[in-house]
Amino acid sequence: MIQRSYENSNYGKLYLIPTPIGNLDDITLRSLNVLKEVDLVYAEDTRESYNLLKYYNISKKIDSCHKYSEMKHKDKIVKLLKDGKNIAYMTDRGTPLISDPGNVIVDECINNNISVISLPGPNALLPALNMSGLNNDKFLFYGFLSNKKTQAKKELIKLKEITYTMVFYESPFRLLDTLKLMLDIFGDRKIAIVREISKLYEEINRDSLSNIINNFNGIKGEIVIVVEGNKSNTNAFNVDLDKELYELIKKGYSKRDAVKELSVKYNINKNQIYNKYKEE
Repeated sequence: MIQRSYENSNYGKLYLIPTPIGNLDDITLRSLNVLKEVDLVYAEDTRESYNLLKYYNISKKIDSCHKYSEMKHKDKIVKLLKDGKNIAYMTDRGTPLISDPGNVIVDECINNNISVISLPGPNALLPALNMSGLNNDKFLFYGFLSNKKTQAKKELIKLKEITYTMVFYESPFRLLDTLKLMLDIFGDRKIAIVREISKLYEEINRDSLSNIINNFNGIKGEIVIVVEGNKSNTNAFNVDLDKELYELIKKGYSKRDAVKELSVKYNINKNQIYNKYKEE
């Protein structure tokens, strides 16, 4: 491990461990090895973490540290790390800090020149984006909107002009209200609702906002909403895409690369260009 100049090599390290969002087999081998080797585990929910470690026959002391207790525990965690202890931090599911606790602890560690190592691993964001069928060349991950309707509306108004695909997390209890707000502010865009990723009842619904709202009969589980970016400010269909495509090909681009270039330039799904503009 390369030691950064501002980090104290005598201190322990804080490892951020991404945990499975559904199937327990999704955890990485590196995460399991770190969990076996650290001195102590802190977890958002000790029960969830205990079940995961038990599944992999890992015996380790687990202490609680959740959203409402980070401030309380940060000094103790920093002291343990300064004493040379290596600590793993786990949230319930997915990657710590990504719409999950951990920011307070990480900030405190960085301020004290303690190494923070974030391991790659499970999350709901990327699988939902990849399955959505929407343009994923550029995207914005927003996470959860405010649980106050007036504030959520203000947030969506600020996002209205963004041309990139947007990804949100949402509760099933607020889903319909959020979709209605999106339709009111964004207009009738393409969306994908992905639920229960990596679980037995994983499901994806790709449609327009209006169709999903009109046929809504309740959606349960952990939900990710992927929303098409704003197309109204692009000039994609006011230009000769066919001409631009062939000009790029004449410059030496393959058709695949030319389509990708136009997709990024005008924020259009590559398949739309393939389907609309075919080689003669």
